[in-house]
Amino acid sequence: MLHVILLVSVFAAPVRVQPGPHAAEVTVIARAPGNVPAGKLSQKDGEKLLRFVLVSETGDANGPAMLGAYEQRGDWLIFTPRFKLAAGERYHATLTTRTNTFRAEYRVPANPPTKPTTVAAVYPSTEVLPANLLKLYLHFSKPMREGPAIFDRIKLLDEKGEEVEDPWRRTELWNEDATRLTLWIHPGRVKEGVNLRDELGPVLEPKRRYTLVLSEKLLDAEGRPLGTAFKKTFRTTDPVRAAVEVKDWKLTAPKSDTAQALEVRFPRPLDRALLGRSLTVRDAQDERVPGKATVGEREQSWTFQPDRPWKAGDYTLTAHENLEDLAGNTLLRPFDLNLKLPEKKDAPRALRFRVGS
Repeated sequence: MLHVILLVSVFAAPVRVQPGPHAAEVTVIARAPGNVPAGKLSQKDGEKLLRFVLVSETGDANGPAMLGAYEQRGDWLIFTPRFKLAAGERYHATLTTRTNTFRAEYRVPANPPTKPTTVAAVYPSTEVLPANLLKLYLHFSKPMREGPAIFDRIKLLDEKGEEVEDPWRRTELWNEDATRLTLWIHPGRVKEGVNLRDELGPVLEPKRRYTLVLSEKLLDAEGRPLGTAFKKTFRTTDPVRAAVEVKDWKLTAPKSDTAQALEVRFPRPLDRALLGRSLTVRDAQDERVPGKATVGEREQSWTFQPDRPWKAGDYTLTAHENLEDLAGNTLLRPFDLNLKLPEKKDAPRALRFRVGS
C-alpha cells in the first residue's frame, strides 16, 4: 500500500477512487477528518466517515456500504473493499466531515466479450416435488459473485405468473469455489405450527404449478451477468411428512468376481448432496469397500462401482443418520416431528446383501 500513499500526495481532491493493477480492485482514499485515531477502524466507525456504494440501476447511490477494511494513515483515511468490483458498474465514494460532503464516482470498465456463465443444473432434478420442499441446489458453470443481492434475483412464480412473497431463507451457503448455492425455502414457512407459516402461509401449496426463475442479471465472480434467464417449472404433490425408511429401499446385488455395480432404488427422491456422501459399503470384516458412487436420475437411485471385483460373501450398505429426503425428513425423524411425541431411537440404517456367483 506504500505506493498508494505516495500517489495520493500529488492530488488535492478530498476523496478519490484509486484503481490497482486490475480495474476491479480499488482503494478509496480520502483526506482524514480531524480527531480520527491512527490505525484500523471498525466497519461501523469507518462508514460514518467514508461510504463506498454500488450505484443501482435506477441511479440510487444510497444503498448499503460495501464491506472492507478501513485504516487511518497519516492524513489519509483508506478503504479497501473486501470484494472485487463488478465490471461495467458505477460506484460512489462519499466522504462526510463536520462541515462538508465530498463525492467521487468510479466506473469499472466492462469486460471483453466472453462465453457467459450458465446454470449447469438445478436439484432436485425431478419436476414433481413435495409441497414441503426444503431446499434446492443451484449449480453454475463458473464461480459466482457472492452477496445478499443474489436473493433478489431469484424468483418463485405461482401458476398465475405472480411472484411468491419472500420465499427464501436469506443465508448464503456456497461451496468452496462458489459454483453451487444451497437455496433454502424458509424453514419457518415449511414447518407446521411455526408463527411465520401461520402469518404468511406456506411457500408452496399442494397440487400447484410453480416456476423458479434465475434472472439474467445474476453476476459471476468477474461481474459478468448470466447469458440468459434460467427457468425450472415444477408441480407439487401433498407434503411428505414421514421419516426415511431403509427397509423400503430396493437393492440389486452384483455377482462375485465381477465389477458389476451395486444398485439401490428409493421409493422417493433423496437430497442429492447428502446422498452423494451418506452411503457406504462394508464387507463382512466391517472394512469399507473402495469404489465410486453415482446418484441416479431424479435422485431416486444410487449405484456403487467397486475399484476391484467383488468377492463372494456378505456385505452391508449403511446410511448416515442425517440423510434426508426433499422435505428434510431423515432416518431418525420427520422434519415436522411433533415434539410432544417420543423421538425415534436407533432407526435401522443398514441393508445387508450377499454377493454370490
